Amino acid sequence: MPPQPVTHTASVPSWLLAVYRAFAYITGVLLLTLTVALIALLGTEPKPTWYSIAWTLHGWAYMAYLASGFAVAFLMRWSIGRTILVLLAGTIPAMSFVAERWVMRHVTVQGDPLPPTTP
Repeated sequence: MPPQPVTHTASVPSWLLAVYRAFAYITGVLLLTLTVALIALLGTEPKPTWYSIAWTLHGWAYMAYLASGFAVAFLMRWSIGRTILVLLAGTIPAMSFVAERWVMRHVTVQGDPLPPTTP
């Protein structure tokens, strides 16, 4: 049986959704780039200065991703399992892009006009 779409009457402010999307992309790009850099720099010591700075930036971006993702999940009243899966997506290279698309499909934005009704 195909999974049923998540439908709730709650909605998320558009600014919060924009913050979530921005940090999902920032986290994903940094993690993907740093994973490639990790493989490229394997066995080199000492690591370049930019490398440790970039990991620190990724850590801060991931914290913002967690906060905004939790806020979206809380407002949408998602289950704890679904919330954890969305939040952990920022720890797997490129998975935050997948999670962001899933969230965008399942979120209702506050202030969106109602769909037109047919007479």
